[in-house]
Amino acid sequence: MINRRGYVPLESDPLSDRDDEQTHHGHHAVDMTQPQFTWRAIIVGLMFGTILCFSNLWFGLQSGWISMMSLQASLVGFAVFKALERVLSIPFGPAENVILQTTAVATATMPLAGGFVGILPALKMLDEREANGARTVLSFGQLCAWGMALTFFGVFFAVPLRRQMVIKEKLRFPSGTATAQMISVLHKRPDPTLEEEPAAQSTSTQISLPASDSSSDDSRMRRRERSSPPASVTAGDNDDTGNAVAADSEYNTNAIAKADDVDDVQWAVKLVVLCVSFLLSGAYALLAHFFPAITALPVFGSYLSTEWAWNLMPSLSYAGQGIIMGLPTCVWMLVGAFVGWGILSPVAKLEEWAPGPVTDWKTGSRGWILWVSLAVMIAESM
Repeated sequence: MINRRGYVPLESDPLSDRDDEQTHHGHHAVDMTQPQFTWRAIIVGLMFGTILCFSNLWFGLQSGWISMMSLQASLVGFAVFKALERVLSIPFGPAENVILQTTAVATATMPLAGGFVGILPALKMLDEREANGARTVLSFGQLCAWGMALTFFGVFFAVPLRRQMVIKEKLRFPSGTATAQMISVLHKRPDPTLEEEPAAQSTSTQISLPASDSSSDDSRMRRRERSSPPASVTAGDNDDTGNAVAADSEYNTNAIAKADDVDDVQWAVKLVVLCVSFLLSGAYALLAHFFPAITALPVFGSYLSTEWAWNLMPSLSYAGQGIIMGLPTCVWMLVGAFVGWGILSPVAKLEEWAPGPVTDWKTGSRGWILWVSLAVMIAESM
């Protein structure tokens, strides 16, 4: 039942059983007193996930690269609710952040999960002779039915896969572990990926405490006598001490309030910078649609541009994607582009392995390099 404040209170984890939870006694328990499934988290996750869905579709059709954006979704969701913290009746909690980033990731990865950047475009590129008369272009209704079928397939297989991989085998997925650590840092909670001390150690510690307590009663009494104020303290001194304590408490409260104000301003500024970057990147993509020449700048000369397709695409989206992927991945992608288009493409052209135009998928170097790249990926995954 949905609460009047807009969230669904959960008394227990609906996807867990007691036997499996007993194997996870070393992990931090989930705080069931805070809201978990909230409509505000779902709405923000859908909004951000929809933007990421279009971005992944654009990136996937151009480069074949798809990003889950789980870390970015949790960070952006926290920034949005952090900027709106003063107007929220219920604070944005870590469990809500999990729901938000899960919704965003599920929406953002739809192009890859649905085959919209792989299987379906490849089928559309087949001609009638290669397809043997089969239908290769699906209508809008057929695409919706295809997506719904994949959705139910994934939902039904999620529960047994979770029980086997997460609960029994306890596999630590890198993206999930990093996202959990990110959420714990943002919400100032203990790291959920670290296990607590075993229960046996804590029990033995508790049992050994009474002996040490009984052996140090006299020393405790002496410490309390030394720490107690002398009887000669006057009432005026007590008043002065009380005023000093009250002033110190008020100063600490004001300092905490000022620190919170500065923190809110910083998150608001970061959110504005994120929105401005998004608008600039979107403006470039829109201009590139009407003026395709800006997506292929001949910085290496007109000959290399026309004959060998050596161009520069100054895309802010690719720059941001490179920052997300990290330097090692970007360096090896650059090395692969140099080997493919700078060495293999001229060799395939001169040896007439791909005698057609360089940009042609069937007879040119573009299609020939694709199969070499596919062989490298298969060999690396084995």
